[in-house]
Amino acid sequence: MRISQAMLATILLVAGGNPSLADSTIDYTFGGGRTSNIFKDTTRLPASFAEAALSLRGSFDLEETDIAYAMTTRARKVPRYRFADERAAGIEIGLARDIGEAVKFTLRGSIEHRQTGDVLLALPGLLIGYRQADILANASTGLTIEHAGGKSHLTASLARFSPGKARLTIPGLPRVQLEGGNTLYEVTAGHIRPLLGGEVGATVQFRTNRIPGDPQDNFERYPAQTLRGSIAFGRVFGAVTLLAEAGLVRVESPDLGASVDPTRPFLKTELAWAITDTVALKGKLSRDIALADIDDPLGEDVRTLSLALETALTEKLKLSLAFEQAYSDWLAYDYRTRTNATTAILTYTLAKGASVALEYSHLVRKETDETADFKVNGLAARFQGSF
Repeated sequence: MRISQAMLATILLVAGGNPSLADSTIDYTFGGGRTSNIFKDTTRLPASFAEAALSLRGSFDLEETDIAYAMTTRARKVPRYRFADERAAGIEIGLARDIGEAVKFTLRGSIEHRQTGDVLLALPGLLIGYRQADILANASTGLTIEHAGGKSHLTASLARFSPGKARLTIPGLPRVQLEGGNTLYEVTAGHIRPLLGGEVGATVQFRTNRIPGDPQDNFERYPAQTLRGSIAFGRVFGAVTLLAEAGLVRVESPDLGASVDPTRPFLKTELAWAITDTVALKGKLSRDIALADIDDPLGEDVRTLSLALETALTEKLKLSLAFEQAYSDWLAYDYRTRTNATTAILTYTLAKGASVALEYSHLVRKETDETADFKVNGLAARFQGSF
């Protein structure tokens, strides 16, 4: 817990000892629960867990520059499988500055140190796990220009994943590298302008995922890049807010098979409907090619459908229901996965911005290889709030 304790001390010191940050906010969550499948895989090992999270966020002005910041620490303990404990600490900072009357410049960066654990080998009477520490870093810069009755924007960003060596639960064995890192670069340009009572926009995006040379064959991760063009329209129709974006995305890689269609549809649709003052419905439908945080060595064609219903049962009691279905077609291998996730959360608001939440979750994973299918049922209770 050293890193989490250090971040906790930093959050409390900064929040309590700097008068200029008096308007900052501290968010906290404490809770625990039980799951039927703690590792979310075919081992199907049940376990109880305890978790906590603390963050400090806020903003201030410095010489005509708006600065926003956030420091976060979180932890989860699994008493039955201590190698599965999770700890993370991170910091994020962003700035925005107006350059003249029509130009705005933004700059953001974040870094997180994360310790996690998982199962390496599970046999009857033998369970070998491991722990590793990873570093995740993100940076982006953007420029927005108002002209010709609309806004043009240009954004460049990178996201880097640097995995550490794993420490096995078997004493005496040296640390080993189980996965390779990657850096995802992204450049996005577009223009938005009013049309038909709403807004219409056109976007072009280029992404390239760079993999270090040696780990490509060792860990079966290969570089790829995508180019996407799309048109979007958004408008508010009374109690309904609609955003729809469609286009084409093309993937390229020297490791992409000749039988794989490199051009796929791109889709992003969001709908929010305030049915009554106490009932709201939200829906999302998307399709895109993912190059990072994937199981396939190259990329995945991911289609996602999600629905969420929020209703206030009483003045202090709220019920949230959510369903998400994700289909993934792998590009390097002839393989497909489907994941259905259902969540129900009952939240009771207490005094001074605090609340108590009870959450039930159910996840079903199906794959081309039926022996890899699994289910997860979970129940958790949390006490959360801000001050």
